[in-house]
Amino acid sequence: MAEKKFKRYDPSILYGPQIVGEKVRELLKGKYEMIPKTQANIKVNPKKCIGMTCQLCYIICPTGSYEMVNGKAMWKFGMETCSECGACQYVCSVGAIDWSYPEAGTGIVLKWS
Repeated sequence: MAEKKFKRYDPSILYGPQIVGEKVRELLKGKYEMIPKTQANIKVNPKKCIGMTCQLCYIICPTGSYEMVNGKAMWKFGMETCSECGACQYVCSVGAIDWSYPEAGTGIVLKWS
């Protein structure tokens, strides 16, 4: 059997098969309620983001709030899905993520079963 060759930007080097992005969002449907936010509480600086070389925010996000768009990370679904865990901020090795809690009275409300 031939050994699989990995490229540097291939996140499966670290994590193997993944459930990320859209797959995560689909699995979480109905598991929590989101009180609408009026302003983005997380911003990605595209000039600092190393995108496809890293992808850690996209891979680690437990709610699939990030997508890779034009080779860069984008907090595309965060206004509707972000669980405010802060993991993205901690894994970003280049400091491209400006993270804060959403304004009071908005954000995630978990539905316990």
